[in-house]
Amino acid sequence: MIRRGQISELDCRTAESMVAKYMNHTLKTDELEEFLDHIEHCPSCYDELETYFIVNKVTQQLDEQEDGSVLDFQKLLEQDIRRSRRNIHKRRGIQFAGGILTMILTAALVIFFIFIFFEIKHFW
Repeated sequence: MIRRGQISELDCRTAESMVAKYMNHTLKTDELEEFLDHIEHCPSCYDELETYFIVNKVTQQLDEQEDGSVLDFQKLLEQDIRRSRRNIHKRRGIQFAGGILTMILTAALVIFFIFIFFEIKHFW
């Protein structure tokens, strides 16, 4: 994870190519984190994302809302970025829990097979 004041290792061309995947929520966890770190420190890429985000939301609004109300697109983008950050933490938690569960199950199987081995050995 990039800390404040650090430069993201992701270049702008790559970040711009990831915008559509971000909008479709198809970035992998590491890609999403790297993308968000980059746009937080690169005003040009943030503006690119904001433009795509606004176009996407305007299109949705035209399709969904008939009352003529106007959305605050910058606020919606900030909410979407915060939601994506929370999603990263959830994914990492699930991956961690899965790893722990795998280790526990592996240890249980090893203990089970050791027990079976000694029971068979004791039987003979």
